[in-house]
Amino acid sequence: MDKIKLSFDEQIEDLKSKNVKFELFVEEDAKKFLQYNNYYFKLKSYARNYIKYSKKELKDKYVNLDFAYLVELSTLDMYFRRLIVGLCLDIEHILKTRFMRDVTNNDNEDGYNIVKRFINSDYSILTNLFSNKDKSATSELIQKFKEDESKIPVWSLIETLSFGRFIELYNLYYGIYGGHSYTSYLGSIKFLRNAAAHNTCLLNSLRKPYSIKINKNMDIMDVLTKSKKFQTSYRSKMENPIVHDFVVLLFVYYDITNTAANRSMRDKGMNRVKTFFQETVLRNKSYFVKNDVLVENYRFVCQIVEYLENCRNRPVLRK
Repeated sequence: MDKIKLSFDEQIEDLKSKNVKFELFVEEDAKKFLQYNNYYFKLKSYARNYIKYSKKELKDKYVNLDFAYLVELSTLDMYFRRLIVGLCLDIEHILKTRFMRDVTNNDNEDGYNIVKRFINSDYSILTNLFSNKDKSATSELIQKFKEDESKIPVWSLIETLSFGRFIELYNLYYGIYGGHSYTSYLGSIKFLRNAAAHNTCLLNSLRKPYSIKINKNMDIMDVLTKSKKFQTSYRSKMENPIVHDFVVLLFVYYDITNTAANRSMRDKGMNRVKTFFQETVLRNKSYFVKNDVLVENYRFVCQIVEYLENCRNRPVLRK
């Protein structure tokens, strides 16, 4: 049966029928929140982090869930997405800077050959750029590409590519010429960056079953195993796609900014991470102390942050 559109009063009643309480957030305020701050479908998705009663007579009714908990999770998720976007922008900038440094220092690459090989691998790279030229902030560069497709320099091309396309170029270059790269980690970063940039809910899927099955990054898993600072439960935590990809993001961020030239960026970025987990997340911690999944995942990520902070200026990844 198709689900029907609910009025705001019916949305409140629907939540109440599922045993969502309105003790910390009165119904009238909840109705205003659903009209002006967040919409029902999105807010209700955070209830997936809570269990339901197993008794038949209480089927589909949540255990220990107040509307305020959903509001707080949705708000934390907003700050989480902003944190992720900021970290990913830093990573993207340094990736491009080092990529161009390697191209510049490579006597076997003139900056045009790699572009030709890239375009030959998939001509839709150019056709997509051309078709969306008028919608792009780099339309002037793209127009120059159309004048002579055979003479597009890589330093201009990377200014016009999406992060996903840049990763393809990055992987192609290091696949041909070798050298230190972050190729094996970038899929996770791309996923998180895109999800955060498109305002996709991230903190609504911390409890099993997960929506997708992932291939864990074995380099990261190896680091966690060898550190001996994590209990064996880290393996189950890393099965969660969001937790896994955020841990990968943290490791890459710390590692890629762990140079004398970039440590100021690293410290500012890691301070944003610590502020989020040590202050923002804990401002209403009483809401979540009874939710073992939220608590355990929170503690695990905090352990990751502490581990990275204790690595002070040492490499944390094998590249």
